[in-house]
Amino acid sequence: MDTDKNQSLLEKQLKTLGQKIRIDILKKLKNVQSPISFSKLQKDVLGHNLSSVNLSFHLNSLKESELIITSDEGYSISLLGEKIIDKILSIEEILNNQKKTIMIRTSKYSKELFDISKIEEYLVNEGDLERYLAKQISHEVEERLSKTNIEYMTAPLMREFINVVLLENGLEEVRHRLTRLGTPPFEVFQLFNSKEKQFSPETLIKRLGSDVSEQFLLLNLLPKNLADLYLSGEIALLHLNYWSLRPLSIYLNTKTLIDYLSKKNSINLQNDVRRSELNNIISQFLDILYQFKHFYSEDLLLGEFNTYFLSCFASPKIKPSHFNILSSQLLRFNTLFNDGKSHLSLGFNNSGKTSENFFNNSQVDAEFYNSMFLQNKDRVRPLLLSNISDKYLLDSKDSLLKYYIAETNKGDLFLYDSNRKNLLNSSIIQIPDINNNIIVLDKILINLHRISEVAKQNDDRFLEVLENKLNSVFELFNYKEELVIKKLHSLKQWIFIGSEILNEHYEDLIRKSLKSISFFGLNDAILNHCGIELDRTENSKKFAFNVLSLMKELIEETNQLNGNNFVLSQPHYDSYLKDTWHNGCLKLNKERNQYSSKLIRSGSKLSINKRISLFKKFQKIINGGTLFIEKINTDELSVYELLKNLFKSEIEFISIKDCFFE
Repeated sequence: MDTDKNQSLLEKQLKTLGQKIRIDILKKLKNVQSPISFSKLQKDVLGHNLSSVNLSFHLNSLKESELIITSDEGYSISLLGEKIIDKILSIEEILNNQKKTIMIRTSKYSKELFDISKIEEYLVNEGDLERYLAKQISHEVEERLSKTNIEYMTAPLMREFINVVLLENGLEEVRHRLTRLGTPPFEVFQLFNSKEKQFSPETLIKRLGSDVSEQFLLLNLLPKNLADLYLSGEIALLHLNYWSLRPLSIYLNTKTLIDYLSKKNSINLQNDVRRSELNNIISQFLDILYQFKHFYSEDLLLGEFNTYFLSCFASPKIKPSHFNILSSQLLRFNTLFNDGKSHLSLGFNNSGKTSENFFNNSQVDAEFYNSMFLQNKDRVRPLLLSNISDKYLLDSKDSLLKYYIAETNKGDLFLYDSNRKNLLNSSIIQIPDINNNIIVLDKILINLHRISEVAKQNDDRFLEVLENKLNSVFELFNYKEELVIKKLHSLKQWIFIGSEILNEHYEDLIRKSLKSISFFGLNDAILNHCGIELDRTENSKKFAFNVLSLMKELIEETNQLNGNNFVLSQPHYDSYLKDTWHNGCLKLNKERNQYSSKLIRSGSKLSINKRISLFKKFQKIINGGTLFIEKINTDELSVYELLKNLFKSEIEFISIKDCFFE
């Protein structure tokens, strides 16, 4: 009797399950932890074909067979239904395995049989997905594969299958975590087939590695909202490939290195160095620079370079060959980054300790200039930062200008007067105290033009959006600080540099670092917001000052509250702008934005005196680094007069470019 009853029940259940949609319903209910409403179940099971099937009819059949349960919250699977669907899934797996075998070529270049359990573990371990959802996704992937003619799959293709199922189930964040890093094959082919003379095999490998590092930062290390700021062009980050790995720049007072070498060699390098020892000292000095090379992206700035290092060459027995060795080694070091940029800056006469006529009377310095600059005109040279007095500018024609402006004409010289007691690095960030070594953690720039587009000529809205962007930049610096500390804290070389050379705890060097905040698109923003350029009307000028003053005020407030070391600095000339910053965000039927790094636009009709006056007002607000860049074509006397006027006007740092002397 019982046997007949069970047989009848079995026939009833098999008849109920004879339609695929009912099995789909049970599969869906099996993989959820709480009851599902009718509308959601209808959408998940039928997709876009909502009107093609009477779902209520099928649900009633399953309910009558005691395979599902209904409640006020919705539908759920019964214990009996769960046991039966498990058996059905087992049967499906047997049939699929019998029908065909799928081979997978793994990322380790080996082949193995398809295994659904590995998908589940992949989703749990790498995607951080809950186990019950991982099972559901795994079975969906397996079911789809069973309907294809694929017999041989690669790991990337398998990930694509998984990603599609994840997206269809609304699991975008999980898919985001599972995104593989790399460069598209088309771009790799372009790099591989490049005919650029400087594009060596090492450059190719470095480029591909840089792509992965950048993607890892934006997809995995930074929160999505902060990564999107960069991807949308709202901020600019420098050296994205190294952003999470090391600081931007390092400032060292050369005395620190000389003291270390003196201790190491048990001699006083400030006294007369024998000629026989000089090549060894040069070698050791460069060896220290190479140790620092791995820990910055932009430049290494050596303050008081001539006072504490070139003074070692003061002996009359020193030959020109020693200067040639020194300059060739410095040039070689400077070009090791292989990107056509200067990554070494040398500070001269920074504390005024050398003689007034140091260019004329110091044979040491003159020999160095001749060797470094005049004999290497076509090479990327270090940036020179030089302290020049007004009196010297009136002296002989065989002067600094002759050496650097007339001969090099590359803008690799920053000038400042004898009253300055600090320096700039190459990215125009001011070093507040030349006696103290300091790390420059980074420089992050805010796109003011994009803000003006959002503000739609509403002053309050502009400043509100700017404040929000600035808070995001503060947050980005927090991430960078922690990432760099995490990366560097286990490196013996970094620990050695901190403890043995700089006499600082390696972590404190980062915690106390200088953090530069900057901007770009200022002139474009003011034109868009005010309707006329900032150098043409008082209203435009006033709003520009309000924008920068707000940035400075919020930076100083943050420093006071959190004991931080943020500074507001000027944009700088570099590849991050190239006068066209768009970051891939071009709009249809719209030209890409043209952004200049100058505070006063190149097309300004202001006289030199009015430009100096306007620049000084910017300089007062942007106290973390400004550089007055002047391009002139004039006679030698006028250049001298211009520099005299600039120094008397208290312009802090000056760069003269594109000059010639008659």
